[in-house]
Amino acid sequence: MKTVLLLLCISFSSFFHVGHIAEYQYQLKDNTVYLKFTIEKQELLNFKLSETCDVKQLTALCTAKYINQKTVLKINGEALVFELLNSYTHKDHLIIEMKSKTNSISIENIHLTNTSFYEFNTKFRNRVLLDIAPFKKSYLLTKNMSSIHLK
Repeated sequence: MKTVLLLLCISFSSFFHVGHIAEYQYQLKDNTVYLKFTIEKQELLNFKLSETCDVKQLTALCTAKYINQKTVLKINGEALVFELLNSYTHKDHLIIEMKSKTNSISIENIHLTNTSFYEFNTKFRNRVLLDIAPFKKSYLLTKNMSSIHLK
């Protein structure tokens, strides 16, 4: 009986797989904003991120460049540009770690625009997790609502 239940759980878990979502975790430490980006690796490899960058050979580099082009984080009006720190895979997900320096000491407002992957799939979603005091919250962005303004 336990075996049958286990098989049913495994079967239904793959049937209800979320997919079509990327996660962006922003965390502020001192004057540095860290970004941890996570996406299913196979899904990412199906996208053609750039005509000039071979995603299959340079996955992390091409993806980091794409993220900088499609995602803009402004803290107190200052646009941040992220540099690649590290990348690895974990349970079929690509994880990319990036960082950017900020000149802001106290955070008064945040503006985030993220249009990543909508050109490949209009139903794609971007989960944004902010850990930047006083703005600690999670947001789900879609093609129709692709930006956040916090004051």
